[in-house]
Amino acid sequence: MSRSIRLQQLIRQLRHRQEPVPGPELAEALGISLRTLYQEVAVLRAVGIEVVNTPGEGYVLPPEVTLPPPALAEPGAPGKAERGSAETAPAELVFYTNPLSRGGIVHWMLEELGVYYRTVTLEYGAAMKSPEYLAINPLGKVPAIRHGDTVVTEAAAICAYLADAFPEAGLAPPLAARGDYYRWLFFAAGPLESAIALNDLGVQPTAEQKMRLGCGDYWTLVEALAGAVAGRSCIAGDAFSAADVYVGSHIGWGMQFGTLPRRPEFEAYWAGLAERPAQQRCAAFIEQARVTG
Repeated sequence: MSRSIRLQQLIRQLRHRQEPVPGPELAEALGISLRTLYQEVAVLRAVGIEVVNTPGEGYVLPPEVTLPPPALAEPGAPGKAERGSAETAPAELVFYTNPLSRGGIVHWMLEELGVYYRTVTLEYGAAMKSPEYLAINPLGKVPAIRHGDTVVTEAAAICAYLADAFPEAGLAPPLAARGDYYRWLFFAAGPLESAIALNDLGVQPTAEQKMRLGCGDYWTLVEALAGAVAGRSCIAGDAFSAADVYVGSHIGWGMQFGTLPRRPEFEAYWAGLAERPAQQRCAAFIEQARVTG
């Protein structure tokens, strides 16, 4: 493994950790010795990446550091926007969205990845129903992405795809540890969103209808979700993942617009996610769209 790749992996190990990472733990995760870790941190500092080392606690990466910094690019390697991994052919990543839509979920995910992408903003109405866009999504809705020849629609599917397409960002757990990751990602995409929509429309299914609906009872789902995030900063293990992007978006928006109750469990979980630099950039983008729109 080249030093450039190893340094990029070091940055990625730190980028999604909010608490300091002890040196021995970080070295083990990278498969290197402590001595080598010290050398790599020194190299990062030499190229302007100021990794902070708090004695007795560990290493922290400032949130403004890009992934990876241009100074560490592999000579002759395709750019971040042009690849799904080091082994794949160059592929353009195009993001179709409207700032005031569920596209905000995918926008956050893309910012967490730190990859280059091209944004195509579509207005509601004719633009989303044009033949060109209907070839991307026959439903005429956003968000959608095109990554090379691969087209993915539906926000949860896009988040899951991007986490796998760019594994170096560390936004999906190892395959053997994905039980909670898949469970809560698609819990939010399926029964939770359906129940929220019905409740928001004032539709109160009968007991028999609840048995026939895939979402079941709204308040049962709220309790299940509250239990999943209670006392946790991440919903699927100890590390931030695409599941937090998707579930967190529903909780943040739900409390903002009143479609979910402001329970202490939701507020505590969302407070941690709202502080992430990638999420704050997306929030600022949405706010600007509201002001200018």
